[in-house]
Amino acid sequence: MDFGIWLDGIVLDVDTTDSLYSNYKGGNVPVPMTTRVNVDWPGFYEKVRSRARIYLLSPYSCEDTQEILRKVGLAEKFVCNTGRTKPSKEPTERLVTENGLDPLNLVIIGSSPLDLLSARFYDSRIKVVCVVRRADCSRYSPFIQGKNLNEVLSSLERLKLLP
Repeated sequence: MDFGIWLDGIVLDVDTTDSLYSNYKGGNVPVPMTTRVNVDWPGFYEKVRSRARIYLLSPYSCEDTQEILRKVGLAEKFVCNTGRTKPSKEPTERLVTENGLDPLNLVIIGSSPLDLLSARFYDSRIKVVCVVRRADCSRYSPFIQGKNLNEVLSSLERLKLLP
């Protein structure tokens, strides 16, 4: 199983939902940035990285993404914002095509309805997982929804999505 994990909201403790949605609708709002890592990310990452391929999805420019990843100590492959980001299908489409991934073997983990919509707009067969940080995604019918990454990890293991 391959994992596409949104940098904002899952790895980083930042909510970009309102600014990204405004920009998607034609606005020009700065997207908040941080290098503050969510407390449950390091443990989740440590347990998953040796068991699955991890790719990061970023709403930031390639330069900003590289700088953030350097500061937080990550070296995973990533898809950055090249003009259209969530809820557009473009980030998920680029993740799949640039890395030769099979949507049937892909899990996208996000923390916002926009994360789920980006995956669904590209291919509804992708398993979408929502970590409820600031927004409840239940109305978008995620495959798994959890309060934190520890709950999500337990569900992924129980469903045999992690070896």
